[in-house]
Amino acid sequence: MLKFYKNLFSEYQKTFLGYGKNSFFENVYRLCAIIISPLAINLNPNFISLLSLLLGLMAFALSFFYEEISINIIIIFFLFSFILDFLDGLIARYQKKTSFYGRFIDGLYDIIVGGLLHIILFTYISKFNSNFFHTYFYLIIILFYPIQHLILDRYSALARWINETNKKKLKPYYRNIFLGKLTKLLFDFQHLCIWLLLLNKMNYNYVIEAFFILSLCSSILTFGIYLFLSNKYFSSTGNQADNND
Repeated sequence: MLKFYKNLFSEYQKTFLGYGKNSFFENVYRLCAIIISPLAINLNPNFISLLSLLLGLMAFALSFFYEEISINIIIIFFLFSFILDFLDGLIARYQKKTSFYGRFIDGLYDIIVGGLLHIILFTYISKFNSNFFHTYFYLIIILFYPIQHLILDRYSALARWINETNKKKLKPYYRNIFLGKLTKLLFDFQHLCIWLLLLNKMNYNYVIEAFFILSLCSSILTFGIYLFLSNKYFSSTGNQADNND
């Protein structure tokens, strides 16, 4: 057991130091995943991804059918879901079972769980008529959340395609490179809001409003980054394969 932990901590030691590769809360979730990893060492990584999704769905169902349930309990479900989201990749690498299918469903489940969290928080403040902004403001943010991931994945797919057909070396992802620290800060402040919702002596409305504003800023930043990069790298690249067709 100690050797297992030692190997994992030595592998991820660099990610825990500094603010270069990962955000603070990414490191928190990864550390929690390492701590509980011996319990899941023999599980299929894709099954762990499914458990992460199920926790988000359970939280959504509880908030829908039991309106009196505390927001604190709902948040606990999502925090465990976030931890499992890091655990599946950790176990996959340990078992040497990494696959593109695993990455696909992991990303898909992330979007679903994140979207459910947005819907639950919007429902919570709407239920008490305590929302500061107009309803359309929150609905637009909820819509933007999956779109930003669509743009990111669309850029990545086209970058890889250009690399293959035009023999270029474009980076598929720039999340940790282009304005990386700002992206991580937005992620951290969003998750700080989520953790603050665990506290009983807290005005949840202000925290949820801050969460949605930060989510909007994150979406706008993603739109801006990848629209800029696509114009920079894709405009001068001809699609010769389609032109020949």
